[in-house]
Parts: sequence; C-alpha cells; structure tokens
Amino acid sequence: MMDLRGRRAIDLTHEMYHGMPSWPTNSRFSVEDSKLMEVDGYRLRELRMNTHHGTHVDAPSHMLEDGAPVDAIPLERLMGEGVVLDLTGKGDGEPITAEDLRAFDGELRRGDMVFLHTGWDSLRGINRRYLFLWPYLSVDGARYLVGKGVSLVGTEGLSIGGWGERVASMGPITDTGAEVHRILLSNGVLIVEEVANLGEVLRGRRSARAFFIVMPLRLRGLDGSPARVVAIAED
Repeated sequence: MMDLRGRRAIDLTHEMYHGMPSWPTNSRFSVEDSKLMEVDGYRLRELRMNTHHGTHVDAPSHMLEDGAPVDAIPLERLMGEGVVLDLTGKGDGEPITAEDLRAFDGELRRGDMVFLHTGWDSLRGINRRYLFLWPYLSVDGARYLVGKGVSLVGTEGLSIGGWGERVASMGPITDTGAEVHRILLSNGVLIVEEVANLGEVLRGRRSARAFFIVMPLRLRGLDGSPARVVAIAED
C-alpha cells in the first residue's frame, strides 16, 4: 500500500452512468439490466459504450494512420510528474493559446503531464455549454506544449479541440480540432479528455504540481479507452 502521509489522492475521473453527456454526434453510454437479484439470484448489467466515453485517453491511432493503439502505450507513459494550470479565465468557446500558456512558462518542465483547468467539469450535464462551448486548445497552444516537451495534455472539455461539427442546435466553433489532435499525437503527446476535479489539486493556486496516474482499459488494438485518472498531491 502506498504511504500517503502528507499527501492526498484525488480522483480526476467523472462518474459513468446511463444517459450521461458525451460527444453529441456519437453513440450514447447506456446501462441495461441483464440479470436481476429478484429473478436470477445475482446482478449483472450490460454496458454499451464507445472508446471515448467519459474520462478517457486518446491513443495515437485515434487520429494517426499508423499510430499506436491504446494497449501499446507503455505503463511508464501513463504515470508521472505534472502540473495543473488555472485557466478559469477562459470564456465559452474560447481557445487556450500559446500566449495563455506562456504565462506558466516557469512552471512547465520537460516530460510533464499538463492538465488544463477551466472549470468546465462543474458544468457536466446535457446542456449547451458543456456539450459545445468548452475552452479548447488552439493550434499554436498545441505547438507550444510540444515545444516544451510535455508528455501528456489533459482537458476538462469533451475534446482537446473545440466543437467542430454541425447539429440542429449548434454550428461549429472551430475547424482546428483534428489538427490539434494530430500535432500532439504525432509528437508523442498523449491526450486525456473529460477530466474532473482539477480544482481540488489547485486549491485556489495559479498552478500546482502532483504525481498523476492514468489507467485506460487494456483494449487490444483500439484507438482510446475510458480511464481512471488520479492525482497524488501534497496535503
């Protein structure tokens, strides 16, 4: 058992439940009873989900023709030191730019896992702001993080890029989402989306360092996976 004296374990993972919010044009997460205690003497439920439901990891193969699948990501790439950055000043549908990130230049170290806190986790639900208007990483922001040598970028939004599709209630916010993914993934930077509770790491600070653990399911050959994400932070 890990000795956590003087440290806190913070769950950065959203709950998964029937009808939870997800990318509007993709399949919905659902839960159905398969066996009932009252009938069968035990419980068993069937989950229907895609590889990018809930808090999840984007593997390189999500956007790169020859990219590695999620089960090929080495374990040591999924745990390590990193930092949470306070970007709660960003408004609805605003890009997080290189200029925004340069304000934290002294806090970023080569090899860091970098998590972008915008407060969007608190909006989680079937609503316009959460489904379409999260702050997203811009192309120059992605290039800046690649230049800093970070190993992973996490966001509270549904995607590291902005909403770029069209449905009856909402047109695109940006057309750079795919490019941002490719910039990061082609340079060895993993992506974690729909992260929660980053504010508990920050505790009102501008930035805060922690040790992070990201555990996707071991799904053979697939492009991503729901994941349990944990921060170990100083108390």
